[in-house]
Amino acid sequence: MSAPVRPRIAIVAGTPQLLAAAAALGVDAVFVHAGNEPPTDAGHAIAVSNVDAEAVFSVLAPLHTVRPFDRVLSLTEAGLLPAAEVGQRLGVDGNPLHTVRLLQDKRRMRELPAANELSPVLARPVSSAADLAVFCRGAGGPVILKPAAGTASRAVFLVEAEQHAATVWEEFVLAGGVDPIAEEFLDGQELSVEAFSHDGEHVVIALTDKLLGPNFVELGHTVPSALPAARQEEIKALVLGFLDAVGLREGPSHTEVKLTSRGPRVIESHNRIGGDKIRELVRRAYGHDLVQLTVGCPLGLTPPPEPVPARRGAAIRFLTPASGTVARIVLPRDTEGCVIDLAVGTGDVIGEVRSSGDRSGYVLAEGVDAEDATGRGERVRDAITVETVPAGRD
Repeated sequence: MSAPVRPRIAIVAGTPQLLAAAAALGVDAVFVHAGNEPPTDAGHAIAVSNVDAEAVFSVLAPLHTVRPFDRVLSLTEAGLLPAAEVGQRLGVDGNPLHTVRLLQDKRRMRELPAANELSPVLARPVSSAADLAVFCRGAGGPVILKPAAGTASRAVFLVEAEQHAATVWEEFVLAGGVDPIAEEFLDGQELSVEAFSHDGEHVVIALTDKLLGPNFVELGHTVPSALPAARQEEIKALVLGFLDAVGLREGPSHTEVKLTSRGPRVIESHNRIGGDKIRELVRRAYGHDLVQLTVGCPLGLTPPPEPVPARRGAAIRFLTPASGTVARIVLPRDTEGCVIDLAVGTGDVIGEVRSSGDRSGYVLAEGVDAEDATGRGERVRDAITVETVPAGRD
C-alpha cells in the first residue's frame, strides 16, 4: 500500500513560526524568500523577490504543475497580496484576491458600501495640504492623516484643526507618508479583535485591550479584555458583520476597533495575525495556536477553533526610554511570570518613538487573569533601567 500523499503548501515571505507549524503538522512547504538565509524548517526554499507576484508565480507555477499546492499562504503584510494573487492564478483555494486588496487599502475599505453601513466613518483621499484643510473644515473636528496602506503606526498624525493642516502635511511627507487618506478622529477606547475564519464562518477568539502612546504607537496589549460583556458582544457583532462584508473566507484576522460615543467603529483590518506578540498572548490566555490553525485548519488537519473563555491573563508592555545614546542597562532580578526582550544595548542610539519599530524592547507577562498579568508586566517594565545620555555625549 502506498503512503498517503502529504499536503503541500507554498509560503510567501513567511515567518519562522509558520514554517515550524507546517513541519510539525507533516505538511510539505516550499518557502519563497527574499534571498536571506532560509530557516532550517524550510524543506524547499527558493530565493526570489517575494513581494513581486509575477516573480513568485514564475517559480511556483512549474512546481504546481508537477505536484499541486493545496494552499499559498503568508502571514506577513508584504506577502499577503502576492500570496493571494499567485494562489488565484494557480487555481488554489484561499481568500479572494479582491478581499486581500480591499484590506490593504483603507480607501477602498471605507468605500465598500456594506462595510460603511456597519461602521460609518467620514473619510476620503487627500492630495495636498489645501485638500486636507478642506476635509478638516467639513469634518468639523479633529481628523487623522495616514497612509492608505500603512502599518505599524508609521506616518499617522492628528490634525487638531483646519489651521494646522499645512504643518501636519509637511510632517507627514517628512515621515515618508505616501498615498494619504484623511479620516474623522474617532474618540474612545481602542482595542483589537482576533478572529479566525473557515469556509466563510468566523469565530472571535479574543478581544485585546490596547495601550496607546504618543503618535498613536501601541505601547501595550492585554487579554482578555476588561470591557463589560455587553460591550464585547456589540464589538463582536460589528467585526463578524465586517468580515462577512469584505468577503473573508479563511485564516486569521486582526481588526482594530474604536469604541466611540456613537458605538464601535472599525479602524482597519488585516487577514493575518496581529503583530506585537498578540499570537503569544492568545496562546497563553486561550490555548489557541493561531499559526498552527493557519496551516492546519484549511487542510483539514486541525478542527476550526471554538470560542472559549480565557483560562489565564497575558499582557505585553513595550519599553520607550528617553532619546539619546544608551549608557547603562540594569535588569531586575525578580521577573517571575515575565519574559524580557531588549532590542537595544549600550552604545546604541535611541530616537523618538514614531512607529512600532522605534520601541526598545518589551516585557511579556502571564498571570491568573488580565489584571494580574498587567500588574506583573508593568512592575517589571518599571524596574528596567535603560539610561541614556544626549547623542554624541560620552
